Amino acid sequence: MTDSSSFERRAFLRAAGASLAALAAPQLALAQGGGPIRIGVLVPLSGGGGAYGQGMANAARKAADYINAEAGGVLGGRKLEILVEDSESNPTAGVAAARKLLDVGKVSAIVGLWSSAVAMAIKPLTIEKGIPLLVSGSGDEVTQGDNKGLVWRFQARGSDWGAVFARAALKDGARKASLLVLQTPFTLSMVEPFAAEFRKGGGQVLDTVFYNPNQPSYRAEVEKVFGKKPDAVFLPSYLPDLSAIAREVYRSGFSDTRIYANSSSADAEGAFIKNVGKAVAEGIHHIQSIPPADSTAYKTFARVAGIPAGTLAIFPSNVWDEISVLALAIERAGSADPQVFARSILPVVNGPGKTVENPVDGLKALRARQAIAYSGAGSRFQFTPTGDQLNREYGHFVIRNGANQLVDTLK
Repeated sequence: MTDSSSFERRAFLRAAGASLAALAAPQLALAQGGGPIRIGVLVPLSGGGGAYGQGMANAARKAADYINAEAGGVLGGRKLEILVEDSESNPTAGVAAARKLLDVGKVSAIVGLWSSAVAMAIKPLTIEKGIPLLVSGSGDEVTQGDNKGLVWRFQARGSDWGAVFARAALKDGARKASLLVLQTPFTLSMVEPFAAEFRKGGGQVLDTVFYNPNQPSYRAEVEKVFGKKPDAVFLPSYLPDLSAIAREVYRSGFSDTRIYANSSSADAEGAFIKNVGKAVAEGIHHIQSIPPADSTAYKTFARVAGIPAGTLAIFPSNVWDEISVLALAIERAGSADPQVFARSILPVVNGPGKTVENPVDGLKALRARQAIAYSGAGSRFQFTPTGDQLNREYGHFVIRNGANQLVDTLK
């Protein structure tokens, strides 16, 4: 007759050993039933970021199609389904669109979020529902506070970006600078870091002037800032206001002062030059975190998403990474429960494990019981525990004869 206590003790030890083994290895997805896993894509199809939304939405769809076709989806055959909504580059519209994705679409995550102001407006909704939020906005506030491990930034942080602008201006010989700044979370986060870094490098900050979006005129602000004849003006902005300000600078004869703007306004997929014309755009500097165009990750993204050769698709490559990381986290967690797979976002990026530059390769590795570290198409990044990206590179561009020229790469 078997001793029941001895039997139970052996069963307990076997279970404990299995549990320890599971903790030591990547969690593998088990074949599960169920329908598609819905991912919400909230992007600016209109408004100030309208030049970027279609490319971001296309990247999300192409990433999901690629993962579904080449890897059979996730969790033993569940497909990724993309639901797209327009944020209109506006927090109020963004909240309404997010509610639709959450309450009607029943999405398991929301990605995209070009605007930091929109991201800040919907963050409380996603945290309340336990839904991961993967954003492309740079405003520092997006990742601040208790985000419960649900908010992850796929872009450079604004405060890091501001210092890069200052170093670029100093490297170009500027010693006197002023700031003309749009009042949004993204642009405001760059002000103090720019000023501190510029002064640290021996420069003098003459003035800082703030303005509101959609003003009927920017003449007073332009005359105040440019009238002091700084060597450089740092102008963090959005496309519509930068277009209006650049025209005013040109009409007022201040074109000798170098303008340094963020590429999301001074490039905007060619919309800025088209808006203002070659003469007004000539000589304007702009800076943007750029993808590693020579990497396997970026080349795979560009081929699948149909990106023309020689093009740096900045925001679309970030969204490709957002979908890829979600798929890898879901597979590693073995669950489509957002609060469960959110805990796998950090380890599938930071490792430890073999570096993978393709989400399909990453899924196959996880299914083979291998740990991975994803290196993206938008950046060869790692995450801080609070959701910010490390290791991003920045491209310094100058507009010459109606075209953007890359003149430097900065850290």
